[in-house]
Amino acid sequence: MQKDDNVREQMFSMITCWQQSGLSQKAYCQQNGIRYHVFHYWYKCFRDRQSPSRDEGFMPIKIQSSNTINTASAHAELVLPDGKRLLFHQGVSSDFLKALIS
Repeated sequence: MQKDDNVREQMFSMITCWQQSGLSQKAYCQQNGIRYHVFHYWYKCFRDRQSPSRDEGFMPIKIQSSNTINTASAHAELVLPDGKRLLFHQGVSSDFLKALIS
C-alpha cells in the first residue's frame, strides 16, 4: 500500500509541475519520458481527487424566457455549478448541450 501511495504522490507532483510548465500534456510527457496514456490516467485521478464533492448524475436546468436574460442577443445561457457561464448566440441542440456538460 505504501508503494501505491508513493507512486500516486510522484504522479501528482509531476502533474503539478506540468501545470506550471505551460506545456501541453503531450509535450510534457515527451520531455520527461512519460507515456501519455499513463499521464492522462493519473491526471484524471488527480482531477477526481481535487473535486471529490462533484455530484454525478443530472444537474437542474432553470429555463428562463428570453426577455429575462441580461446579455443582449443571447439565445441561451448555461450557468455551471462553479458559476461560469456559457452564452449561445444561436440555437443549440440538446445533444450538443449534453456533450458539452458531460
